[in-house]
Amino acid sequence: MAINFPSTAGQPTNGSYTFTAAGITYSWNGSSWQAAGAGATATDTTLFSVSTTAAGTAALSYNNNTGVFSYTPPDLTPLLSQEADTLSTVLGRGNTSGANDIEIADNQAIKLGASFDLQIYHTSTAGSNIRENGFGPLNIWGTDVNILDSTGTETKATFLTGGACTLSFSGATKFQTTSSGATITGALTAGGNTYPTTNGSIGQALIGDGAGNIGWGDVATTGLQPRKTAQVTQAIASGAAANVSISTAKGFALYSIQTSHAAWVTLYTDTTSRTADAGRLETTDPTPGSGVLAEVITTGAVTQLITPATICFNSSPTATTYAKVVNKSGSTTNVQVILTYVQIEA
Repeated sequence: MAINFPSTAGQPTNGSYTFTAAGITYSWNGSSWQAAGAGATATDTTLFSVSTTAAGTAALSYNNNTGVFSYTPPDLTPLLSQEADTLSTVLGRGNTSGANDIEIADNQAIKLGASFDLQIYHTSTAGSNIRENGFGPLNIWGTDVNILDSTGTETKATFLTGGACTLSFSGATKFQTTSSGATITGALTAGGNTYPTTNGSIGQALIGDGAGNIGWGDVATTGLQPRKTAQVTQAIASGAAANVSISTAKGFALYSIQTSHAAWVTLYTDTTSRTADAGRLETTDPTPGSGVLAEVITTGAVTQLITPATICFNSSPTATTYAKVVNKSGSTTNVQVILTYVQIEA
């Protein structure tokens, strides 16, 4: 609070003219009022006040006539206006790439969440990582989501909203979901077994070979088997014999033997039995147990029924029936032999 001093007009200037305020006596010296006596004190602290002036050169002054302290704060405008920060200028500090990148060194992470649940980081040993390290699942949201290689040229997986999920190998689709299931392109290996990539024939089923390979085959366990045919055609001189092999089941019931020309046809369990029987005349019956399964003598293009059906088999066992065909047509020709049978062995 300012002191309201009296007028000094016509008053002596030798200090005899005094004025007392707040317990302090002031004397007039002709130019100013001065507190009288050393160690003068004020008992009314409301006599003093502080005023703040406009910013400029920092200063603090006191007016002993009015009891007012004057404070001039420093002007910081020049400092604040030296740089207008933008994202570009902030990112540029310490940036070595020359672009507006956020750079984080190896073994340092971006951590999100109250307990740093989500972390994004790169290390020289573990590579690049997005890690969910706390509560809840790691969700990746997107209308369509693609996972690419580091160059962005090879698609490894795609996930389409309302559509297929696709897994690829070297850019080629290998697994794709559909509205009704899934499609696998190429070989499928499951449980150590490799499955075929082509369709089988009617009546066939998938059969394992015990070595991890699954293939199509004819098996009795699939139900009653339909009758089948197997054939062979061989150019044979008149009166000559030809040894041939016919692809059949390992074991079967023989229904008929058909020839395209007059012929003597004999079926065997193995090649050893066929060789041993080579010298037998057609008018001599085979010895029981000699390995002869069945034989017919035809006079032309005829089908000879085998009644009752004869059980035939390969002694190895393999899916082959060995035969000897003698041409009885009277001239060199292509003799065709057709077997009709029903498989009885897997």
